[in-house]
Amino acid sequence: MTPHILRKLSDYAPPGLRRAAAGALLDLRGLPARLSDPARRAEPWAFVHNVGDGDFQAVGAQLLRNLRDHAGLQPHHRVLDIGCGNGRVAEQLSPFLRATGGYVGFDISRRGIQACRRRFAHAPHMRFEHLDVWNGEYNASGKVAELDTVFPAAEGSIDVAFATSVFTHMRMSGVKRYLAECARVLKPGGRLAFTAFALEPGRDHSEVFDFQPFEEASAVIDRRYPERAIGHQRPAIEAAAADAGLRIESLLRGAWAPPQEYDGGQDLFVAVRP
Repeated sequence: MTPHILRKLSDYAPPGLRRAAAGALLDLRGLPARLSDPARRAEPWAFVHNVGDGDFQAVGAQLLRNLRDHAGLQPHHRVLDIGCGNGRVAEQLSPFLRATGGYVGFDISRRGIQACRRRFAHAPHMRFEHLDVWNGEYNASGKVAELDTVFPAAEGSIDVAFATSVFTHMRMSGVKRYLAECARVLKPGGRLAFTAFALEPGRDHSEVFDFQPFEEASAVIDRRYPERAIGHQRPAIEAAAADAGLRIESLLRGAWAPPQEYDGGQDLFVAVRP
């Protein structure tokens, strides 16, 4: 299948096929690097579970830096990875975290979790859980409603939780539930780092993300498949965090629309449980 055909599938196919086609295109682009560097040959294939563009190692390292620099992540912390995908951040966290802390990652993709369990079978401090939560883009056959989601962590057990490119694929009702679960599992003083498209006057669309009104406080790039990419009004995000019992400490604007304030693509929020 040629890259041109894959691009067409990526644009117009239903979510599952579209994401697989887009992942296959990423795999084709990255094949020379895999072949030339033996260390990269064990990296996950994007056609199995596509979590977006970017070098697996470089993007994971960048996200770890952001957690250290902006969320105060330390090696002794217990970490919750919300939407761990194919393990690109887990790859960096595994040697960084001490066994006295540890890691719990969960995802709504069964394939993603299966791949992570195989990849980190040698690391007992790294635990992965599958939650069969519905999502129009990533798990349309999911049996658990977003509003019924319960994170696989005990109350007050987590030092740092993070959700990278998760709320950008969820409607606001689901975001509110996830924020409430974050507040439940965080220790007092624990931090949550999450990314979003935070829409505000003068920064509610860009050349790449042509957001159109969808729900009261949200906008999408594809009305057929809203979860493909969703932006939420910044005041709505901040109000949802406050309602959950979290205090927003900082917001750094990402590269998706100017002005850019840090090296990430989406806007980065850091919140704390008082």
